[in-house]
Amino acid sequence: MSGVYADENFYKINYLLGKEPVIKAGFLFFSMQASRIIDSFTFNRLLEESEITENVKMCCCELAESLFLSEQNNDLGNKTSEKIGSYLVHFESKTDTLKTDRIRQKSIITKWLANTGLLYSGV
Repeated sequence: MSGVYADENFYKINYLLGKEPVIKAGFLFFSMQASRIIDSFTFNRLLEESEITENVKMCCCELAESLFLSEQNNDLGNKTSEKIGSYLVHFESKTDTLKTDRIRQKSIITKWLANTGLLYSGV
């Protein structure tokens, strides 16, 4: 198994720059999950790299936060709307939630890695 692209120290010091951490416990778990998603988008190209760039580490941190927040929302249910008079609540379907998560992941990865050549699927 390959490594984790960002550790908790990098997350708190370099990524957050003094902001309050979104992930207060279990960062390594979410970072590992984020690293595997990055591997799938980059066709495992990073597995051969001896040094991981700052862009990859930043991508890993933002993706880890996204995964954490998605898990939190899934535990609570993804409420899409709520009406107080005659109380009406709508929740997003699991399929819609997964699609939204995948779109968010792709957006984060593109933001950080678009100009690195890591996402190129050609020969």
